[in-house]
Amino acid sequence: MSRGVSPADVVQALLDDPVFRFEDAGKYLRKGQCPGCGKRTLYVLKDKPWVIRCERLNKCGHEVTAREALPDVFADFARRYPPTEENRQATADAYLALDRGFDLSRIQGWYEQAAWPVPGTTDHIPTVRFYLDEGRTRWWERLIDRTKKDGQKANFGGRKKDDGSLFSGDAWTPPGMALEDGDRCFIVEGIFHAIALHHAGYKAIAAFSCSHFPSTFIEANAKRRIRWVVALDSDKAGREWARKHHARLKQMGELASVCLLPDGKDWDDLWRAGRIDTRFITDRLYYGRLFMAETVQEKAYVYYRRHRRGLFLLDFENAIYSITLGKDFDKALGEAAVQWSEQELEAKRTGAVPATPPTGKPNDEAQNPMDALLASPIGREIFAMHCSIDQVSNVLPRFLYMERDEIMDEQRYVFSVAYANGQPDDIISLEGTSITSPEAFHKAMLNRTRGGTFDGDAKQLKILRDRWLNSRMLTVTALPFVGYDNESGAWIGQQHAWHRGRRIPLNEHGYFNIGRRGIKSSLKGVTISTDGKFSPAWLKNYATAFHWQGMATLAFWLGSLFVQQIRAVHKTFPFLELTGEPGAGKSTILEFLWKCVGRDDYEGFDLLKSTPAGRRRAFSQVSNLPVVIIESDRDNGEKDTKLKQFGFDEVKTFYNGRSTGTLGVAKRSNDVDESPFQASLLISQNAEVDGSEALLQRIVHCHADKKHHKPGTRDVARWFERQTSSDVGGFLGAALARERDILETYQTAFERIEARYSDSSLKNERIIKNHAQVAACGHALGVIFPTMTDHLKDGLTEYLLLRAKAREQRLAADHPLVEQFWDTYDYLSIQLTKTTSRLDPLNHDRRDGVIAVNFNHFLEACRNCGQPTPDIGALKKLLPAGNARRFIAANRSVHSQHEKKTVKCWLFHAPKLPTMEED
Repeated sequence: MSRGVSPADVVQALLDDPVFRFEDAGKYLRKGQCPGCGKRTLYVLKDKPWVIRCERLNKCGHEVTAREALPDVFADFARRYPPTEENRQATADAYLALDRGFDLSRIQGWYEQAAWPVPGTTDHIPTVRFYLDEGRTRWWERLIDRTKKDGQKANFGGRKKDDGSLFSGDAWTPPGMALEDGDRCFIVEGIFHAIALHHAGYKAIAAFSCSHFPSTFIEANAKRRIRWVVALDSDKAGREWARKHHARLKQMGELASVCLLPDGKDWDDLWRAGRIDTRFITDRLYYGRLFMAETVQEKAYVYYRRHRRGLFLLDFENAIYSITLGKDFDKALGEAAVQWSEQELEAKRTGAVPATPPTGKPNDEAQNPMDALLASPIGREIFAMHCSIDQVSNVLPRFLYMERDEIMDEQRYVFSVAYANGQPDDIISLEGTSITSPEAFHKAMLNRTRGGTFDGDAKQLKILRDRWLNSRMLTVTALPFVGYDNESGAWIGQQHAWHRGRRIPLNEHGYFNIGRRGIKSSLKGVTISTDGKFSPAWLKNYATAFHWQGMATLAFWLGSLFVQQIRAVHKTFPFLELTGEPGAGKSTILEFLWKCVGRDDYEGFDLLKSTPAGRRRAFSQVSNLPVVIIESDRDNGEKDTKLKQFGFDEVKTFYNGRSTGTLGVAKRSNDVDESPFQASLLISQNAEVDGSEALLQRIVHCHADKKHHKPGTRDVARWFERQTSSDVGGFLGAALARERDILETYQTAFERIEARYSDSSLKNERIIKNHAQVAACGHALGVIFPTMTDHLKDGLTEYLLLRAKAREQRLAADHPLVEQFWDTYDYLSIQLTKTTSRLDPLNHDRRDGVIAVNFNHFLEACRNCGQPTPDIGALKKLLPAGNARRFIAANRSVHSQHEKKTVKCWLFHAPKLPTMEED
């Protein structure tokens, strides 16, 4: 590549990539980590690093283009390669060389760099422009790095022709390409496709779209025996128009054929992969002839000429047919060959023109005498006389992939089913037993399709099964959750996935192509829409309506989208607790933030309404999304309350992303599933979480109130209530598309904020880290919100510093219920001493320094003295963590100094009283 653009950028990016871990080995990079087989077997040529391959060709065969593997390198050309005085089209050069893989020395002067003005703004998008006429009055241009708002990537412009069009009847031809009589010329859709074929040594013209027929160009070259090859894209539209263009060429009296590309590939993809050669062209022309066959018999004839089998199956118009050639076919063909040989010998003796069977249309297949005979009208007639055709299925099942559930150790075979009667295609999954016999397969078709049948025998089913299973099989991993898959490094939704910042749509077969892997989410219970819009303009009103508590929750929400990447570096990610007084907007915040990630009408799930197994599944449903727990506190203070607060100490391990629990796997073994917690945890309830000191250290607590409310605040908040995931759900995609920038911003901010918090009066390192992490996520909001000003960032950092200090103070003191218990104990001790003259009447232990409390005695004293009775169950959970009077033991037998008998007591250290002696 010329003009300063070299493969060095790609090579360095591959060496720097932590996923591939390449080693420099002279002319090659080797020992890269293969995503296909997991071995250190990837290699790439340093001079041409456009295709990365696995050395294990038979066992793996993984292949990926550098463009797919390094989307960050093949992007942002305008910033990385701006025009200079020496080269005013540096951006276009870099785009064509790096992104498209073209040799600039072969296309110099064909294009220029231009700019497309963005309507309604002063912005311009750089383009690479190709002119369509010698006067350079009309052009086609490809937008670099960006697309129009409607998703369009290219643009036509210039002065229109007399008929009002820009290119009707025309075609773009590579400058300097001249068609000679008898040449073969490919008709492709795009200019880049034509350039790719030109690079590969083939003559080609670009028709600009699949529906446009370059009639003017073809008429200008009529009657020159040009072999036109219709080679459009392999999608549905391309195939439909290929038939129409082929028919029109035939009507014009031109030689025409169709070249059918592999599904999902176009010519410049194939050029970058180094696949365009004579063998490939011959192969795709054969598939084009199969595609263009107008009858079952004609398609069988094309197939037989290549494969020479006496029994085979063919699909035609979405049905399956069995083709059998009679026993006398070979004999009849041999006799015709002998007769032709005798005619040829006689012709040589007499000098007459032999009746040689024609060799058929010019193509790339070598013709031996038997091939020539078979290609002749005589051979075709013999084939038709001996060909028996029998329909064995009224549908066409195409094997797509094997779906694998690693947890349950199960697999299913997934098929697309096309219907001969024109019904829309279906995608079905079958167990292995469904394809073991004709009867089983017939039943499966009846049960899983709309009237599909299979009437073939065991031999015919074996032909199909071998065709389905004996080729290299794609295995699609079925994830039992929605969100981030750590193995592939991709965020997997139900409609779209994101991999290294690139948005990937669900393919027509129902899974995502991530490199050479297939991945899908099998979860049905949680629906995340990824088609929503996003505008950063709402941030200012959000801060006005929900203040610092809402901003902290939004920051935590953003961090949740990358929680596994954060845990990979920092090992932990905090829990967020959001409490609030009625009307403060707690529920509005949560419902709005769920809409931002594509989930409508949802706030969270109630732990106390689910079983332990149900809770475990809820904790495992999402990855790199928050799990929100709501209303887990039910105690209203009444003595007969049945439902108590959930014991949050059970989820302490989620802080490190550890197991959500143990589930037995339904198979004959001792295997269990211990799924890791892959989400973040947000707790939203009225009362603060109770628990051990270790649990409380893991929590960043925010309390929503109405102190910041002003006239009009409610109206602002109502806007957030009215939004849907369609209005704001694009927040998810906007964040995932900037994954690297967000994580880099987070890490830089975290290091600075953690150091600042450490220099404050805070002492607890875990509390410092947790609050610094959320504050750093707040700084990362600036990546997707230009209105996230320094004032908001600094204010949120200060607010979380105050919350960290409040958390330390909470941990230094006893829980309010514990403090209330000891206050009541001391009060009752005084009152009972007055009436009973007993010293320390609630303490059953006579030893100094020990307090022995019998809770039944304590409750009786509360009732007698008119004091409220506490929840003893809650107290028993909290008292062991008390600080004022340290816990010794529970339910110990003590010989009561008051009752003169043995009673069950809880033992505590009595506080030491100050002495009267001087130090």
